[in-house]
Amino acid sequence: SRYASIEGAGSGARWHSSAALVGQLTEDGHVFTKRAGPRQRRSPGGAAGPGYELATICMVFDASLRCGGVHTYVFSILNGNLGAADGAGFTFDSKVRRRPLWQMHAIFLNQRGYVCLRRGQSVSKLPVQLPRLVEGLRLSLSVDLDCAVARFDITGPDGGMEGSADIAFGSLFEDEMPAHGQLRSGFFCAIVTGSATVGLN
Repeated sequence: SRYASIEGAGSGARWHSSAALVGQLTEDGHVFTKRAGPRQRRSPGGAAGPGYELATICMVFDASLRCGGVHTYVFSILNGNLGAADGAGFTFDSKVRRRPLWQMHAIFLNQRGYVCLRRGQSVSKLPVQLPRLVEGLRLSLSVDLDCAVARFDITGPDGGMEGSADIAFGSLFEDEMPAHGQLRSGFFCAIVTGSATVGLN
């Protein structure tokens, strides 16, 4: 297959079928292609003032909820470019669903290579930076839902390791999610605003 190279040591994850509503999804569910959609123009100073454009947010996620145990996802940027607001990681929830960003709790790697936490409306960068997410790179994310630990590994096009980080996330969500059980289930999720083809295994 054209995208056979995405196969790796993942948990057999595949994109949720809803991804087909916002782009092209391969029949096996492992490869998603996002086409740049309409951009929204904003003019803070009124219609006559200087404006800027926002790309429409596209959220794609794993088809399966993971509960407890260790789960590994392999996210590959096969073609194109991720947008500045894009990233990929693990969203904590009791079921697989699309929610407004301000309601989500997640640990993720942003396009610039920073490990970040989303705690509802608050997004914070941890003092950890890996290579930027660009075409040809592969992110392997292992999440231990029993021990509340995540490992981010970045490998290059040649398969060589380019960076890794281990994050103990349990205490980082204490204020917003005091019950440890709330961190024991969830799913892989990615935000893609650019024109890109991404794989999930």
